[in-house]
Amino acid sequence: MGDKFSAVIVGSALGDAIGKCVEDLTEEEVYSFYGGPVEGFVEPHPKSPAFGFEPWEVSDETTISILLLESILERKSIDPYHFFEKLLKWRKDEKSHRYPDPTLLTAIDLLSSGISLESAGFYSSSIEGALRSVVVGLFHFYNPYLSAEGGRLVSLITHRSKEIYDVSGMLSALISHLVSGEWNLEDTSERLELLSHLQEFAKYDANKRAIKKVQELLEEGSGLEEAIFQLGNSSYALEAFPLSLFIFLKNIENPQRAFFEAVNSYGKFGGDTDAIGYLVGAYLGAYFGMSAFDTELVEKLEKVDYYISLSERLWEITMENIPRRQDHVL
Repeated sequence: MGDKFSAVIVGSALGDAIGKCVEDLTEEEVYSFYGGPVEGFVEPHPKSPAFGFEPWEVSDETTISILLLESILERKSIDPYHFFEKLLKWRKDEKSHRYPDPTLLTAIDLLSSGISLESAGFYSSSIEGALRSVVVGLFHFYNPYLSAEGGRLVSLITHRSKEIYDVSGMLSALISHLVSGEWNLEDTSERLELLSHLQEFAKYDANKRAIKKVQELLEEGSGLEEAIFQLGNSSYALEAFPLSLFIFLKNIENPQRAFFEAVNSYGKFGGDTDAIGYLVGAYLGAYFGMSAFDTELVEKLEKVDYYISLSERLWEITMENIPRRQDHVL
């Protein structure tokens, strides 16, 4: 199971790194520039927000998750105040930024000035706010319900909305379930059952309906193009998250196809391919372990040894402290 911890962190970073190169591009622009779908590390397209970065570098979507992971290792618990201190330090180091989510920057600025997000009327439903909850799914893998609560806690620090509340909870719980190996997703009925179960972690009916739509598309045998049309592929949490679920479950018998569909999920009008790649990479790592990913790509990913080292330490701390944390200490 420790292999899965490493695979979640590496897989999400890998999806982010490759997906960033074609973010916000249309299918026509991608095919014209690259000659077809991207199938590995490529130079970021000139119209991509990642233009100027190296092919194997991650965006700040991975950076924020790593900050949370480091915080958990340092505190041996989820400490939202300690995590925010890390966010604030990162915020001030602008030279290290890699086109961060503007919502995140604004939230950090408001909070550090003593202004609550509610009083400022500042709300966000961007998927970037929920991605970090993947780390919590590992830390609380033994208890998906505790995982969901922890995922909400770390996400709502900077992104407040009904969408983020539900998506962060579902995402954390999903990672816990996949790591634990409780589901045989090669069985079509279990894929659909898993989606029904995830809805238990959603409070709002509108958000549950987005997951039900994924079920319908799988039952209908829909392809990626139809899924993008029906679900959307933007950075809105209730587009990126449901689409990532569809891609993962639709291609469960072919992990590499799932991965490359995710990073190429731009569709006709462009999409948040790095976030969707991040999510599907995390799911694949949680379910299959490191075998889901091409070894050469993994070896070329920036800081991969550091990511693996962090994940191994997280596994050790998690296993050492399960009895204590089963008393509902986040």
